[in-house]
Amino acid sequence: MYLLIYRDNKHIFSFYVNSAKKKIVIGGEEGDILFPPDMHGHELSLRREFDFKTRQYLWALYPSSKGFSVNGKEVKNGDPFSVSDVVSIRDFSFSFSQFSHLGVVQAAGGRADQGQTIVVDTERTAYKSLLVESDGVAKTFMFRDGREILIGRKKADITLQQPDVSSEHLLLVMKSSGIYFWNKGKNGTWINGMRVENGELQEGKYRFLIAGKHPVTVTVVRERLAESFYKGSLTPLFEKVEGWIQKPDLFGGHPIILFSGESGVGKEVFAEFTHSICGRKGEFVTYNAAAIPETLAESELFGTCKGSFTGAEERSGAFLQADGGTLFLDEIAEMPLNLQGKILRVLEDWMVRRIGESSGGKRVDLMMVLATNRDLAKEIAAGRFRKDLFYRISTLALTIPPLRERREDILPLARHLLFSLTGREVPFTTKAIKALEGHDWPGNVRELKSVMTRFAYTGKEEFDVLDASF
Repeated sequence: MYLLIYRDNKHIFSFYVNSAKKKIVIGGEEGDILFPPDMHGHELSLRREFDFKTRQYLWALYPSSKGFSVNGKEVKNGDPFSVSDVVSIRDFSFSFSQFSHLGVVQAAGGRADQGQTIVVDTERTAYKSLLVESDGVAKTFMFRDGREILIGRKKADITLQQPDVSSEHLLLVMKSSGIYFWNKGKNGTWINGMRVENGELQEGKYRFLIAGKHPVTVTVVRERLAESFYKGSLTPLFEKVEGWIQKPDLFGGHPIILFSGESGVGKEVFAEFTHSICGRKGEFVTYNAAAIPETLAESELFGTCKGSFTGAEERSGAFLQADGGTLFLDEIAEMPLNLQGKILRVLEDWMVRRIGESSGGKRVDLMMVLATNRDLAKEIAAGRFRKDLFYRISTLALTIPPLRERREDILPLARHLLFSLTGREVPFTTKAIKALEGHDWPGNVRELKSVMTRFAYTGKEEFDVLDASF
C-alpha cells in the first residue's frame, strides 16, 4: 500500500507503507514526510492499531497540532483513516492507494484517486532554490529554468565517491512547473522509502537514497513573489557569487567577498543573497561604518571587557555576534585607518580580541562580506584606505552596475516593486513607461522604489506619466 501526497490537487510523490510499518509521522522536525519551512510546527501521526470491534487492524490519526482535517472535519485523536478518506492541511492532502505511480492514477470505478485539497494560501510563489546535502556538505543551487544538477561519482555537481554510485546517477532539472528528477544509476535510487525512476518534486524536503545506501537530502524552496527580488540582467552576477560559495576549499571555509557600486544599486541585497546560500546557521550581522561614530567603532566591532574603560560592560561586538554566520561590513571605505589595520589582523588569523581582553581572544568562523560605493583605488592613492587590506578583501570582488546601464530592467523592476507593495498587477501607460526608461536614476533602485512607494499610497489603478515625477 502507498500513501499518496498531493499539493494543490497535484500528486507530488508516493510513500511506501510495508506490512511491518506501525507508525507514519507527517510533519514535525524528523517526520517520515516533511513539510516546507513555513509549515514547521504542524505534525500528525498515523498509527496502526487493532480494532477489537471489527477484529482487524486499522490506521488511526493522532494530530500533535491543529489545522488537520479528515474529509473536511477537524481531526481528533483516534479518528480512523481508511482508503476512502482524505487528510488535508492547507494546500496539502494525503490518501491511501494500492497504486504507486508518481502521477494521478485512475482507480476502480473510474474515480480519480487524488486528494480533495483545501487551499488556504493562494498568494503567488516561485521556485527560489534547491538545497542539496550529503556527507555533511551542503550546496545551494539558485533556480534557473532549465538548469541541470547532476549527482554522481565523477565530474558531478554533487560528488559521491562510493563505488556503487554511477558516474551519472541522479539528474535534477529545474522547470517553472516543478523540479524533475531521473534515475540514471544502475543500482537505483529511492526517495522517502520508495524506489523511483523519475518524478517531480514540489516544495518540501525529500530524502533520497543513492544506490539504496547513500543519503542525499534535497530541499525545494519557494518564495512569495511579493517577498522576492528581481534579478533581471544581474542574474549572471548572482550565479557568479553562487559559484564562489560552492568552492569552499579555495578559501579555507572563510570566504571574503567585496561588492562595489553606486549608492542604491542593491549591494545589501547581494550580501543577504550570499548569506542565504552559504549554508551557515549563524546570524547575518550588519555593521555600517558610515553610521557609527569613530569613538564607538572599535567597541561596536570587537566588543568590550568589563572595566576595560570607565563604564565599560561585558559585551560582544559585531565579529563575535556573527560567529557561525555572516558579517556584512557596509561602507568599508568610511572605516578609520587605525581600525582598518585591526580588521586586517582578524582576516589573517580569524582571532577576535575584545577591548581590554588580556588573553589571546577567540577564534571566529564566519563569512565576511564588504561593500563600498567608492573607488578604493582612488581612496588608496589619497591615503584613506590601506593597500594591504585592499589586497586581502578584493580576491572575490564584484561591481554592480547602476540602473542607467541596464535600462531593460527598469520596467520589470518597477512592476515587481509595485506588486510587492500592493499585491496586485498595476498597468503602466505608454507615456509613463517612456518616462521611467528615459530617466537616469541617480539614486538607482532605491530611487525607483521611492517612486513606486509614493504611487502605492495614492491607491490609483493605473500608473500614469504624472506619477513618474522625479
